[in-house]
Amino acid sequence: MTFKTSLCAGMALSVAMLAAGAASAQDTTTAWKGAPQWTNDDVQFKVRGRLLIDYVYQDVKRDAPLADYKTSNVRGRQAFLGIEGKLNNYIAYKAEGGAVNGGAWSWDDVVLEYKPNEMTSVMVGAIKAAGLENLTSTRFTTFMDRGPYGDMGPDSYLLSLVTKVNGYNWTATGAVQGNSLNSADVNNTATANPGSKERVGFTGRVSYAPILTDFDKLHVAVYGRYRNHGDESAFNYAARPNTNYGDSGRYIATGAIGDIDKTVGVEAAYIHNNFSIQGEYSDIKVTRLQTVQPGGNPDVKVGYAFISFWPTGEQRNYDATKGEFGRPKILNPITGGGMGGVELALRYDYADLTDAYSSAATTAGRTLSQDAGKYKAWTLGANYYPTGYARLQANYTRSKIDNPGAGRDVDVDTFQMRAQLDF
Repeated sequence: MTFKTSLCAGMALSVAMLAAGAASAQDTTTAWKGAPQWTNDDVQFKVRGRLLIDYVYQDVKRDAPLADYKTSNVRGRQAFLGIEGKLNNYIAYKAEGGAVNGGAWSWDDVVLEYKPNEMTSVMVGAIKAAGLENLTSTRFTTFMDRGPYGDMGPDSYLLSLVTKVNGYNWTATGAVQGNSLNSADVNNTATANPGSKERVGFTGRVSYAPILTDFDKLHVAVYGRYRNHGDESAFNYAARPNTNYGDSGRYIATGAIGDIDKTVGVEAAYIHNNFSIQGEYSDIKVTRLQTVQPGGNPDVKVGYAFISFWPTGEQRNYDATKGEFGRPKILNPITGGGMGGVELALRYDYADLTDAYSSAATTAGRTLSQDAGKYKAWTLGANYYPTGYARLQANYTRSKIDNPGAGRDVDVDTFQMRAQLDF
């Protein structure tokens, strides 16, 4: 289920040319949405992108004989460029990609959408299907990164076929998903690994907002996921300490033990004026790949909760028709002579991977999962929005990792800052 980059680029260029040609028949209007957005009757086109520049500092303390160390880096967290629009009221498109963490170009959000009516969408491309914080764009999340829940919970962008229906306060989503759009094809030739199968998954999510007023909003949701790794790499349940800096699984990971997994997750968020609380929890039941290391089938548990407060009076922008949060509406942006918007937040993260170690049947299996421990972390966050399209962020995380392997415990203090612009 992997597109070639050249094909995606060609599709994006063709769609843009069709949109431009269709628009020539009517007068075109222009609106400012961080960048010009051109509209002609029911045809629409916009160039989009983002730039996120981070500074990260970590103080890592480990048990002897492993040495403590400190590390820091200034890096390009994301540098993306793309297009979005619609050909008419039935067909829309989006294609965006760029460099992540200073790496090579890769595709991020690539979607072709068909809307047979206002309540229904059928989409194909690189798409997210579940998870409140996962579905909320990195541009709008309260914290700089999603923590272990983002690493092990609902999947990020995967090549998917997604159907979504919604009402004014509910959504229902179903998806068939493969691997990343940027992953290589599964090796399958007459002489090498014939008959190999790619990874496949099925995801469903239902969200509902029983309270939806100007001052109060309540979001609840549940999602389920089934995955089979096929002949691709087995699932490794690994995380970073509330940052995208460093290798995933450097301090906490089960090792590649997952053949099949089944996940049930719950979401909740409550907004009252400029105050909000949000949390998610997932229980991942793993069928162990016995050919790697034999043993029982472990459970992986992961979740988070946070509170947010805007002293400048803004309210987080919840959209019940999508079941996610969007761009905040800044009451007094600097472009209007105001001071901008300020958000303060406190977060707790938790993950328990210990079952992967205790259920291993061999010494080698326990060595593979020696870092499958418990993760606990507190994060303080502050966001400043000069306008709705620019943001400065600062996060401080104190994380504690208790691993079952001898001498494998780690404490990590992480301080991060970000300058962000999107259009």
